[in-house]
Amino acid sequence: MTLLLGKIFVSVFVVLGLSWVAEHVNPRIAGILSGMPLGAVLILFFVGIELGPQFAAESALYAIPSLVGTISFAIGYYWGTLSNNRYSPLISTVTGVTCFFVVASALSMVEFNLITGACLSLITLGAVGYVFHSHDTNKIQNKIRMTFPRMLFRSGMAAGFVVAITTLADAIGSQWSGLLIGFPMVFLPFLLIIHITYSGAQVRTIIRSFPLGLVSLIGFLMVAAETIPIFGVNMSILISLCAAFTYLTALSVVLRRLKPAPVES
Repeated sequence: MTLLLGKIFVSVFVVLGLSWVAEHVNPRIAGILSGMPLGAVLILFFVGIELGPQFAAESALYAIPSLVGTISFAIGYYWGTLSNNRYSPLISTVTGVTCFFVVASALSMVEFNLITGACLSLITLGAVGYVFHSHDTNKIQNKIRMTFPRMLFRSGMAAGFVVAITTLADAIGSQWSGLLIGFPMVFLPFLLIIHITYSGAQVRTIIRSFPLGLVSLIGFLMVAAETIPIFGVNMSILISLCAAFTYLTALSVVLRRLKPAPVES
């Protein structure tokens, strides 16, 4: 029960935090932060406690190529937002999840090591990031007032996805458990919240920035796969998070320098 409550609390906190950033700061920044190893930390931590460090290390290794499935989900969801009708959130979700499981099923038939998995994911991220690259931000102008029913809806959506995916890990083995780390269990409810509340335009801004942040997840998983057998799950997660945050800090510096200077009148 304690582990279950921990999963619910952390997942709700993360999804609500990302939603706040998208609404009050910038959807582009929220998209980058969505690529952080938020879901991976949850799964590796709870899998490590419930199933042991070796299982967690193997899951981290298989999770690296699974990010190709994550990007496939993002592409599928992006396409779904182009159908600008009342059923767009449903169409986007079904399309995205289908793309993820089709690609994840194909990946489950291939044996990867640390290098081949990382290369496949980085090449995919680079290609998709280049195609999706845009300076459009589509900021949220008319923010809704947060009420208790809306907060409850967002919290329930976030908790449901995380609990369902982490619960599956015990039954499906380390390979599929690792592939499910790539499942957007935090990203999907976050996209749905913004999509249902506002429009597909803001969602597309988030998705276009997603590949930049997802590189931090690759770094996190590579470090975790190598260090869990040495330092254990808890210490390894801390070390891996340091690697991920180092990348994000460097990325923020680069983006600030690349930002066009304001035109003087």
